[in-house]
Amino acid sequence: MRIIQYFMIAWFFANYSFSKNLYYSDEYEIKFVSDNINLKKEEIINSIKYKSFKKLTNLILTNSEYQKLNDIINIDLINNFLFSLDINEEKINNKNYSSIIKITYDNSKIIDYFINNNINFVPYEPEKFLLIIFDQKLFSENILSKENKFYEYLFLNEIQYEYFVIPNLDINDRYIIKKEDFLSKKLKNYKQLIKKYKYKNILLVHSISDLNSVKINSYIYKNNNFLLIDNTSFPKINYELFYNNLQTKALNYWKNDNIVHSSNIQNITCRIKTLSLIELKKIKEIINNNNIIQKISANVISYNNSTYDLLFYGNLNILIKSLNKDKLELKSNKNNCRIKIL
Repeated sequence: MRIIQYFMIAWFFANYSFSKNLYYSDEYEIKFVSDNINLKKEEIINSIKYKSFKKLTNLILTNSEYQKLNDIINIDLINNFLFSLDINEEKINNKNYSSIIKITYDNSKIIDYFINNNINFVPYEPEKFLLIIFDQKLFSENILSKENKFYEYLFLNEIQYEYFVIPNLDINDRYIIKKEDFLSKKLKNYKQLIKKYKYKNILLVHSISDLNSVKINSYIYKNNNFLLIDNTSFPKINYELFYNNLQTKALNYWKNDNIVHSSNIQNITCRIKTLSLIELKKIKEIINNNNIIQKISANVISYNNSTYDLLFYGNLNILIKSLNKDKLELKSNKNNCRIKIL
């Protein structure tokens, strides 16, 4: 039994280590010919630093907060946030140079900078949206169908719109979501939809075409209601422009809904229930590494059931979600709060 317990703990912390991938850049291949290889190499690597850092911060900052940072960003600031710069497969042959580089950013330094400079942020990568599209034309109506041109475009451009999830578009889907759901602005089978796809973020698109134009309303499904986030029209549909705008607005809505206000500090007292001292040590390590938790301090110590005070930024719901992404469960009601491994 003890072996099984330790195996589960090891599995849990192995999975936890992968939750920080947001702060790892893509791999970039460098190839050039130059009379001054070192100078050219530095110039290209600096441009990659700008590109990768802006991509990272664009994911965890709203448009307005991103603009604050973008106005003051420079290479010295970016270098301050570097954890590592890996250069692999480096080859130099006369004036020819090639390599593959990958950058890792120090998430603690970045979040500390946001907090110290009153920049509000999201502590985790944006979640994906399940996309439900009703394409309503004069002589045809397609909801969850492979004949739906909106889905056809997404199938061909999935990488570009990585935060949109395409449903299976099978027969069963058409029983879950119907035309009447869009007209009444209620998803009758919402629970069934969540159970099937495991995505809680639902994005609904209603496109209405007539002889003159295409009008498109886009909604977030929240609290059993269609919440309008975009309405637009085209003489003729431009799918790229439509999806670019929709992904930006959906992500910005999500970020605003999950944002940590760095000036807002709260305190909560929680009981941590564990199987062993090793597990307690690891749970405390995760809590200490969570960037929205400013401090953890012991309140009452007892075997496998201790109480701690947590001082954290933002609100309780975001703290709960943040710990959940690190495989910890925080449950709180009234004056009762407990933390355990999921």
